[in-house]
Amino acid sequence: MILSEDFISSVKDRMEKAKALAITLGTIIGRVAKYIPNRIDEENNIVNVILDAQTYYKYPFLGRIGILLGAIDIKTLYFILLRVVGYERSDVSSLLFSDSPLLSVNETNDEEPGSLVSNVVIKCEMLTKINVLESTEPEAADIIIEPQSPVILPNPDIIERALDTNRGLLRLGFLDSPENKIKVSISLDDLNYHMLILGTTGAGKTSFVKDLIAGIYKVAEDTKVFVFDATGDYYHIFLPPDKSNKLVNESLSMFENLYSKINGIKLGIIYPVSKKWLKKYTDGKKDLLSITSSYYKLYVEPIINYLKRKGFNFYISVNPGNIVISNSEWKAETYIFPFYFRFNDVKKLIHRLNPYFSEQATQFLKILIKKKGSEFNSLDDLIEAMNTDDIEKLSIHKSTKENIIRGLYLLKETGLFDVGVKKEPLKKILYDSNKLLVLDLYNSELDDFSQKIISYYFLDKIFELRELDMKKGALKDRLVLIIDEAHKFFPSGKGSEEDANYVKRVAGKISTMMRLGRRRRVGFIFSTHNPNDLSDIIVQLANTKVIFRIKPEVAENLGLSRSDAKILSWEKNGVAYLLSPWLREGKIKIRVPVPPPLGHYDLSKAG
Repeated sequence: MILSEDFISSVKDRMEKAKALAITLGTIIGRVAKYIPNRIDEENNIVNVILDAQTYYKYPFLGRIGILLGAIDIKTLYFILLRVVGYERSDVSSLLFSDSPLLSVNETNDEEPGSLVSNVVIKCEMLTKINVLESTEPEAADIIIEPQSPVILPNPDIIERALDTNRGLLRLGFLDSPENKIKVSISLDDLNYHMLILGTTGAGKTSFVKDLIAGIYKVAEDTKVFVFDATGDYYHIFLPPDKSNKLVNESLSMFENLYSKINGIKLGIIYPVSKKWLKKYTDGKKDLLSITSSYYKLYVEPIINYLKRKGFNFYISVNPGNIVISNSEWKAETYIFPFYFRFNDVKKLIHRLNPYFSEQATQFLKILIKKKGSEFNSLDDLIEAMNTDDIEKLSIHKSTKENIIRGLYLLKETGLFDVGVKKEPLKKILYDSNKLLVLDLYNSELDDFSQKIISYYFLDKIFELRELDMKKGALKDRLVLIIDEAHKFFPSGKGSEEDANYVKRVAGKISTMMRLGRRRRVGFIFSTHNPNDLSDIIVQLANTKVIFRIKPEVAENLGLSRSDAKILSWEKNGVAYLLSPWLREGKIKIRVPVPPPLGHYDLSKAG
């Protein structure tokens, strides 16, 4: 075949244009292989890239799989985003000798640096293509790339564009890339479709949740955050980060590159108070100053003293229901809202207050309160009535009666009924200017049962209020509910019959809230170490998943490849895979600020 000069000239012109375009989009490091065929078909999507040894040694990160490269196709002049999936590297001497160790081993054991000058073959999969010259949107890379097409280390902005990683205001972290400059963000509206965060202890789950809280606080004027804190990791987020720690400073710099400097927050703490707690810590005093002062001395002051030993100085003011902490770099306020159950306020809800009630018990209590509710002015009145023979006239089955009595006694033993402290209505707390609320279940010295019924109650009331607002057309803000150690409150369906009642009731509630959350602008962020311990409904309905270091088999079940899952299981803290239907590729690997830019202290170490 004789090629015309015009055709040769046209191809040469395209080669020059491809090179010029490559220079504007990144740094040229190699070319698509001449002598190794590239294939694209139903089973192949691999591009072979040739690198010289000098360039290979110049960049320390070359040699890792998963890094992103780019190619400018000579034929179309499209930018093609590539991900490295493998390498081929040989010593020059391997070209001269067979693979037999008898022939290839150097008998003198002298090192031969000159034999490392062979080229490196990088195997890449194609991800997306962009017609940069016409500024088109990214599309699936479905073309064959011409041999000799220039290959580059792409600039961060073209990677962001090709992967569509910068989708909105909530910046999750940076793409796991050598420069660590490619921001990964999602839309605040994505939170309405829920998020599940997974990872082993210490991998960065809680730090990441605090990053999200700080990010929402910085950029989302119309979003409120409500944290269910049963782990003791969140009530002190209004305290400053420990800047005497090198890792903290590095992480703060990373967060500030995502947003800007954070100098403090306002936090509302809803604190369940029991009769036992008051007797133990306030000598039975029920005024707000006594409760606030005790809260400060018990839970906040130990961390303040720890920071003072590190050289920090603070102005501190403890007032009724309010704690102010500030210095030249940080100013924060927290508001303490005591909480307990007034029987007359929850009387009509008593049938669903204890999620361990059986269906028959729930139905009976509902009817009983409707018919005779005016006769009961306290929980003791109701318990006494259930223990009388008069109840038998209402045709209640013995096992149902036993379930009710046992459930009512459990409620009484919490000590959370009719405590007598002045408290704000929950509706007022939720609707006031509190942008960030923490329900402190950890420091309340409550048992698991008490924590569960309070959590269930708050979920119930929050959904009820959002429902009313939606019907009135009064939904003005978004509400994000954060539940760490989510398996504790929403376990998988294992256990006794009473546990089964709880799981069924709670699974139904969480399923309803998650399915209907989008219209009511309610989003959940769950965090747990193992999805097998968690209700399947949560795993199914959480559209966005963030997977930190975890067992490979768990990561595989969630959608990672065997190779990705194995590498992730050895990753350092703060590295995770983001899986989301909103992403072009469906998953990307990210790095997040760890430790977070908010208070992050372990009291057992801070004392």
